[in-house]
Amino acid sequence: MVWSLSDQKTDEPYLNNKFSTFKFDEDHILITTDHGSWVVLSKEEYKLFRLGNLNKDTNLFNVLEDKGIIVTEKNIEKIIRDFRERYHFLFKGPTLHIVIPTFRCNMKCVYCHSLSKDIKDKKYDMDEETAKSIVNFIFKSPSENLVIEFQGGESLVNFDALKTIIEYAEKVAKKTKKKVLFNIVTNLTMMTEEKLDFLIKHNIMGLATSLDGPQELHDKNRKYSSNKGTYEEIVHWIKLIKTKYKKNFNLNALTTITRDSLSYPTEIPDELFKLGFDGVWLRFMNNMGFANQRWKKIGYTPGEYMNFWEKSSEHILKMNKEKNFIEIMTTILLKKILNKKDPMFVDIQSPCGAAITQILYDYKGDIYPCDESKIYPIFKLGNTKKSSYNEIFNQKTTKTMIDISSKYATLCDACPWSPFCGICLVNIYKSTGTIVPKLPEDFRCKIFKKMHESIFRNLIFSKNHREIYLKWLKKEKAMGE
Repeated sequence: MVWSLSDQKTDEPYLNNKFSTFKFDEDHILITTDHGSWVVLSKEEYKLFRLGNLNKDTNLFNVLEDKGIIVTEKNIEKIIRDFRERYHFLFKGPTLHIVIPTFRCNMKCVYCHSLSKDIKDKKYDMDEETAKSIVNFIFKSPSENLVIEFQGGESLVNFDALKTIIEYAEKVAKKTKKKVLFNIVTNLTMMTEEKLDFLIKHNIMGLATSLDGPQELHDKNRKYSSNKGTYEEIVHWIKLIKTKYKKNFNLNALTTITRDSLSYPTEIPDELFKLGFDGVWLRFMNNMGFANQRWKKIGYTPGEYMNFWEKSSEHILKMNKEKNFIEIMTTILLKKILNKKDPMFVDIQSPCGAAITQILYDYKGDIYPCDESKIYPIFKLGNTKKSSYNEIFNQKTTKTMIDISSKYATLCDACPWSPFCGICLVNIYKSTGTIVPKLPEDFRCKIFKKMHESIFRNLIFSKNHREIYLKWLKKEKAMGE
């Protein structure tokens, strides 16, 4: 970062790159560019930059040239390379393939955005023919590395379909010489040691569950269909997997924040740390599915959520004086802010991950561009038994989603946080009835703006927080991210 002026001069020609600004105060002005570069300037330095007088300060010129904030003959090729590296995901084809073996679930979580179906209604189960057609379609992706992630409903309800996909995908991977990994998102309440043995046999390490905090909070949010709380059963399996099966599985837990959660900013991270997790994702709710039906009771404003998030984040930072425990969303944003390469977290990619890095297949083999879109028929792209790969990725819906989520035709274009953020067209559709953003800020946008500002403030103005952030990134890199 540049803090002071120099008496040296330069006469080298240059152009200002496309940039946006955010003023922390009169003498700390953030400059960001579309390829993810950023710098903080003093008031005088910003004046020289804005008025095109960098020839008066060689040091400032050199820093801005190195960052790609200005464009010269010397750095233009580097800017192009940096831009391409940041958007590397555009050249690979979908790598994340989400499969819904069933929409049935034995739970009735208050915020379920999937509109899960009754556990007894087997018409929402995937059959063997559909399972194999999905695998065949997945392997048409040009990507050499594929991830199949099982979601629901509750994915373990239809374990036969899950087994069919895993075993068949392994055969196709061997034949096509592609690499395939598997993740399973499960509430754990239908787990058995026999199922764990199958997953171990097939080297499936990725398990993700949900834990919303202490028992009294978790049991308000995540109940069985019978209205009984699920905390004890889930914690039983968490403890068993993290002890007996610790070497076999990488178990993570997602925390979803409801109105009731706002009173637990310190207790939630403490609970997950107590149970052996390395971090917590303080995930705000999507206002869709059951959450939309109950929003007046369980929802909150962006300001209320951010007040909770900042209190909880500050607690987590204090925890790191003695412990190593991360806030996952913060770490993802730090990767986008501090690394050249996009971490491929599809929710905040631009263009968004829909139909570019991820595809979803429901129990019928219907194809959707992303997880959130699966409950809206308007987003359906085709079917694995009827549609060709080219038809899916060349149709109007796919191209329109990619175009609009690139943000160049939206109000995001001038936002200083835009290089590190992304829009969700499904959320926009749910709020406005169209995927074209109409409002300067929506619920999700207001949260991410404040989140970015908070993280940047910590990076710039707090040495202690900056060191903790860098430690989090170093740990992620050491673990292979």
